[in-house]
Amino acid sequence: MSRNLFPAIFAIGVGVFTGYYTFQPTFQQLQYERQQSQKTSPPSDPVALKQDTSALTKSDFQQDPKSTQ
Repeated sequence: MSRNLFPAIFAIGVGVFTGYYTFQPTFQQLQYERQQSQKTSPPSDPVALKQDTSALTKSDFQQDPKSTQ
């Protein structure tokens, strides 16, 4: 079994290295594009992002067992 283990580990290592080497430029380009889009995006409207405080929450729907008696 140990005779067959080395080629399998070697093949996995070569595959991981090849994938890293092949796709590294693409991942770097995507990261650069995301950073540029975040820098150039307009600031969000703080009023639109404000949470609605009058919205019902889960606790509003739960009843207190003592109050139902």
